[in-house]
Amino acid sequence: MNEAYLETYFIPSFDRDQVPDHAYIITAYNPMDEKLPDDENNSRNQTLLDKIKSYGIECLPIIGCSKDISHQEPSFLINSSKDQAILWANEFNQRAIFEIKNNELFIISCKQLEKTISVGPFLDRWIERP
Repeated sequence: MNEAYLETYFIPSFDRDQVPDHAYIITAYNPMDEKLPDDENNSRNQTLLDKIKSYGIECLPIIGCSKDISHQEPSFLINSSKDQAILWANEFNQRAIFEIKNNELFIISCKQLEKTISVGPFLDRWIERP
């Protein structure tokens, strides 16, 4: 797994009190860590968003980023099942997804489901919107 996942921070589009007890963070950006042009990444994410909405799943925009925010990937915080989140991640060739459980942040490998890593409190990785 790309070590950058361990250092991911988040810029949410919502307030701290809206963080659910359990959710997943997923994106369609940069499949298998391959940097794609912005228009292609945006198109992929729109397709993912359309799928999420078609299932009636609650979804909040959130940006996964480096601590210095120099690298950013628009993503979605969703309240789907783990199986559904991984299915979509695999469909969009993602290496991993994030899971939030009672403010604990986990990285789940999409190819090796037994490889789940706790990286500490989600709110410790919260970056206020600029």
